[in-house]
Amino acid sequence: MYSRSFLVGVGGFALAVAQTPTEPAVPTSTVGIPTIEGALTYDGPPVIGFTGPGGNATVQTNNPAATYQAILPTTEFDSATGTVITGTVLASTNADGTGVTFSLNLAGFPSVAEYGPFVYHIHELPVPADGNCTSTMAHLDPTARGELHACEVEAPQTCQAGDLAGKHGNITTPTWTVSYSELYLSTTPGSPYFFGDKSIVFHSSNATRLTCANFSLVSSNSTANGTANSTTPVSSPTPTPSIFTGGAATVFGPMTFLGAGIGMLAAFLL
Repeated sequence: MYSRSFLVGVGGFALAVAQTPTEPAVPTSTVGIPTIEGALTYDGPPVIGFTGPGGNATVQTNNPAATYQAILPTTEFDSATGTVITGTVLASTNADGTGVTFSLNLAGFPSVAEYGPFVYHIHELPVPADGNCTSTMAHLDPTARGELHACEVEAPQTCQAGDLAGKHGNITTPTWTVSYSELYLSTTPGSPYFFGDKSIVFHSSNATRLTCANFSLVSSNSTANGTANSTTPVSSPTPTPSIFTGGAATVFGPMTFLGAGIGMLAAFLL
């Protein structure tokens, strides 16, 4: 079941309900915070030590050897930029089983001055067959940290697990190649930090979703006879435009819970 997001203006306040398939709907004051249909377009400066109700993310150890790949589609999702972002994201278990190495090889980003810098995240649902990037819903966020405050780069354990740009840097050029070790994602199916059945979504600086792709298994650990499993990577569904351009996300922070008398919340399940 999903909660439906909407705004209720009461006494000069706008109350936004975050739309997410895994977290409860929570009212959040958005006074002075730019949003696109409830999605934050600017999450402000980091708040030192801020974390979610679930505490810090945990370093993922004992990951099985596996490689996943996301191949960006060759059709644009958002036609406003007039460009098609192409490339691949490769993610492989580190040799010691702790964390994952991500390698991005991308091209075709639109004007950085006009649309950037670009951010990207692991989202908690895969891209559906119709290619709608909006349907990937919120960022992967096992600790329910939310997005009210920016990721603290010096303390990645306090960030959303799926906030790769927040932890490792935004995309700042039309062509982007980078590799890094990410300690807070897992190749263990069933783990709340597992990304292999999820998607990666790229956004403009105002949260518009520009393109997205599913991860698929390329190779995994040895089989009983000592040979490695391997599969052919699957291309992502062809994107189709959507009128919703924001990034559905859970928004938590010091002002999350508003006292009685500030306003009223109306929410219902689809």
